[in-house]
Amino acid sequence: MGNDHSSVSCCMSCIKIHTLPCLTQVPSTASDPEDPEERQDPGIWGITGVVESQNLTNPSKAKKCGNILDASSPTPQQAKKWQQSIDFLLEDPKGRAHFKKYLKTQYASENFDFWTAVDELKTKKPQGEKLKKETREIFENYISRDALYPVNINAKLRVGIEQMIEDPNTEIFDDAQKYVYRLMKDGPYMNFLQDSYFQTLIGGKG
Repeated sequence: MGNDHSSVSCCMSCIKIHTLPCLTQVPSTASDPEDPEERQDPGIWGITGVVESQNLTNPSKAKKCGNILDASSPTPQQAKKWQQSIDFLLEDPKGRAHFKKYLKTQYASENFDFWTAVDELKTKKPQGEKLKKETREIFENYISRDALYPVNINAKLRVGIEQMIEDPNTEIFDDAQKYVYRLMKDGPYMNFLQDSYFQTLIGGKG
């Protein structure tokens, strides 16, 4: 039985998250939700490490210790908290780890991996040539028309990113990250909660 996520720290037991998903990905078939520019949602877009619940809508006040995953089993109480909101799932390193594990079994981890890669980019805040390199890697992996692991975003978002990629900033993927967050919230997250894998975690048998 794992310890409460509040005790998680940046240590060798924390597994660094990989920005590239498994090699057996297939494109998502989920339909596009409403345009993110026309729909407001109070959820978080980028949470790094462990975050106080009262700071969910203010990531700048988050306790940051890197993009980490903790694959150990959660307590049933922890797992039940994930049912309350996708925000609670994503703020918990154990939640991230088990959600990613589930998504990989569904061959659908590309949205999560993109969301995490953007979160890490904004946390590191690279500049100059390093910024161009890292944004280019994310673009080629997830956004470009020939992306290795394409995320399901609309044409308007893709074109906007294409127009900025030669002179990027750390907010270049923000709208696409919000869009992908909604896709995860409305689809994979709900499926995860209903899956037998999650029910096992709720029962303390994970």
